[in-house]
Amino acid sequence: MANAKLICALSLCMVVTAPMLNIEASIPCHTVKVDLAACLGYFLNGGKAPPSCCKGVQNVNNAARTTKDRRDTCNCLKTTAKQYHIVNFRFAADLPRICRVKIPYRISASTDCSRIK
Repeated sequence: MANAKLICALSLCMVVTAPMLNIEASIPCHTVKVDLAACLGYFLNGGKAPPSCCKGVQNVNNAARTTKDRRDTCNCLKTTAKQYHIVNFRFAADLPRICRVKIPYRISASTDCSRIK
């Protein structure tokens, strides 16, 4: 019982002090890839994005709450697109409009992720 109380007290201290230490969790690139996997066909061929793709776009946008999250997501998207040479950025740039999701930057190979707020 004493151990449980100690663990609870330490956990509470971590929760309370984390914002003061400016500790930011980041969205793992793998999570972004998984959320957007349903968009692969759209990224290749354009056309109509499936509802599961738009749900993934919404999930990624909702998860990217901080500047660091948004920058990391941007870098993940650019790195993944370069790795696989399969993303048509013209289609990718139109995806937020198609899915009715507002993101704070333009999806482009030339986007400077470090400038995203």
